[in-house]
Amino acid sequence: MKRCLMMLAAAFFGLGLTVAPTSAQQFTFEYYAMLSPQDTYNSSGLPLNDVCGIVQQDRANVHKFGRRDSADNIDPFFTTAERRAMIAGRCEYDPSYHTVERIRSQFIGFVLVRVFGNGNTVTRVQIFEAAG
Repeated sequence: MKRCLMMLAAAFFGLGLTVAPTSAQQFTFEYYAMLSPQDTYNSSGLPLNDVCGIVQQDRANVHKFGRRDSADNIDPFFTTAERRAMIAGRCEYDPSYHTVERIRSQFIGFVLVRVFGNGNTVTRVQIFEAAG
């Protein structure tokens, strides 16, 4: 009780004590996809130069343009441009294996994509090699 009162007093008198809410990121869903040369160009035909952008374009090809590769699964989340934009900058992958050059030259096929988040926010996108 005494500790609680001290915390309240510190907060009230501005002694720098703050309690920030924490948001737990949790596994949300996963899907299999084929990252192919068609995924390495954006909707305007310009080449993409990062793996996150390729994963984002893969989802646009699936959901918006109906250009699925044979191994592309449909995920329940990346159905809008706003949601696909959440992929950018949040990808974790093996940079020695998952490269734009390998995807463009068809040396990468099947991947497992695991999405983590909280609520309707994506916090992390993990990309793994998958057997196909």
